[in-house]
Amino acid sequence: MPIPKKWSRMNRSQIKQTAPTSSGVYELTSFGKQRALYIGQTDNLQRRLLEHLDDKKPNRFRFKEAGFLQSPKSMEKNEFDNYENKHGNTPPWNTQDPRTGWF
Repeated sequence: MPIPKKWSRMNRSQIKQTAPTSSGVYELTSFGKQRALYIGQTDNLQRRLLEHLDDKKPNRFRFKEAGFLQSPKSMEKNEFDNYENKHGNTPPWNTQDPRTGWF
C-alpha cells in the first residue's frame, strides 16, 4: 500500500518534530514533484532522514512506520512494486533495486 501521508518540508526541525525513531519506509521528492524520486527503508526514520539533508537536496519527505510484524525491507520492496506499476520505471534517485540489487 502506498505511503498515505502528505509530503512534509525537508528541514531539520520538521524531521525532528514529525519523524519517529522507529523503523519504516520513506520517500523523498524535490522541487514540486508529486511523486517520489527516492524510496528507502531504515531502522530509524528520524536519523536516516536527517542524513539525507546533505544528499541530492530533497525538499519534501513522507514516511510510513513499520508495524509490529512488518519488515522495513519488505515494505520498501512493496513501495518499489507500487511505484513501478504506476509509473513504469523505478525512482530516479535510487541506484539499487531492493528486489534484485543493482540496476
